[in-house]
Amino acid sequence: MIDYQSGYILRPVNPSFIYISLAIALLLNFLPWGNHAWVPDWLIVCIIFWNIHQHRYVGVITAFFFGILMDIHSGSLLGMHAFSYSLVSYIAIAWHNRVTALRVSSQILNVFPIFALVSLFPVFMLWVLNEQIHWRGFSSLIQAIIEALLWPLANYLLLLPQRRPIDVDPNRPL
Repeated sequence: MIDYQSGYILRPVNPSFIYISLAIALLLNFLPWGNHAWVPDWLIVCIIFWNIHQHRYVGVITAFFFGILMDIHSGSLLGMHAFSYSLVSYIAIAWHNRVTALRVSSQILNVFPIFALVSLFPVFMLWVLNEQIHWRGFSSLIQAIIEALLWPLANYLLLLPQRRPIDVDPNRPL
């Protein structure tokens, strides 16, 4: 895989690094920070990142599994996170060629609709089930904006092990 920003050829990803990063993101979601709009969903940032960059290792099934775990943890309607994580995982896989061809600053605008969809999905589900709109739920767009702004940091941190050279040789061009 080529890092289009720097022009470097990236090393192959270690699958254990992918799943360790997903487990760390899950643990960050389990921290008792509350359900505020300014607390990002670390797991969905990590899932979408790996769906875009390594969709052969992290797919819709993995997103569904982590969504079920988040449903159990949050005590929400069983399947709400699972369906929304699976849906945005499918969209991220479908858009992976489009997103990876752009610079990271442009990628923010392309992943924002995905984050907005996963943030607003519970609002729309409660509207369908209860036939009333909870307008406070639209403050979750703040969460989607924060997650989109965290995208360059996630891009830097999660691609860091792939950027390091195998051996440092000043005479080697790559």
